[in-house]
This record gives sequence, structure tokens and C-alpha cells, in this order.
Amino acid sequence: MIELAENFLKEVLLKIVNRDCPYYPCHFEGQTCLWCFCPFYPCEDESLGEYIEGKHGKVWSCEKCHWIHSVDIAIEVYKEIAYLIRYLPTEEAIKLLDNHKVMLGIKDKVMRK
Repeated sequence: MIELAENFLKEVLLKIVNRDCPYYPCHFEGQTCLWCFCPFYPCEDESLGEYIEGKHGKVWSCEKCHWIHSVDIAIEVYKEIAYLIRYLPTEEAIKLLDNHKVMLGIKDKVMRK
């Protein structure tokens, strides 16, 4: 395997499961790390998390959320995002995905599947 391909493959594999991460497992053993930072945060879905008291007031906690970290769900979310942005330039895609309402629509669509 050429070095460029090997380096890319290593990056991809670290998104699947990054056991070298000091926080792994942040949710559960065997989780996927594809969405290390949840694209729906804060989703405010009480079936996935809850508000807790933080240093500066209430903060959304998804510590007990397993949903986005299961392989099947993570891939479905990835597919929905890829389909939505497939023809957009990177900057436009980022702007679209920065819209919390759009992202929660993706979450709801995946949850209905």
C-alpha cells in the first residue's frame, strides 16, 4: 500500500474506533467514534440525554447517549449528510450543516428509519 493511502486509511479507521483516544470509551465499549462531536448537540431529546447542573448553570448532557455511537446509526447519519451536501462547495455545506434546525431534521429522519 502506498504511504498516502495508508495514512488516509489510518485516519478513517480512527473514526470507526479510536482506542488510543484518552476519552475512549466516552459512552460505551465498542462505540464508533465517527461522530466524536455530535452534529445534533444539543438535541434536547430526553430519550437521548438530559439537562444537568454545570459550573455555569444548566447544560445539555448526552453522556448516556448510545444512539449516535452505534455503527448502524452513525452510518445512516453520515449517508443523510452526504446526500444533502453532495453538490455543494465545502463552505456552503458547512454553512448548511451549521443550521441546527436542518441537523435536527436529519436526526429525526434517521430516528424514524
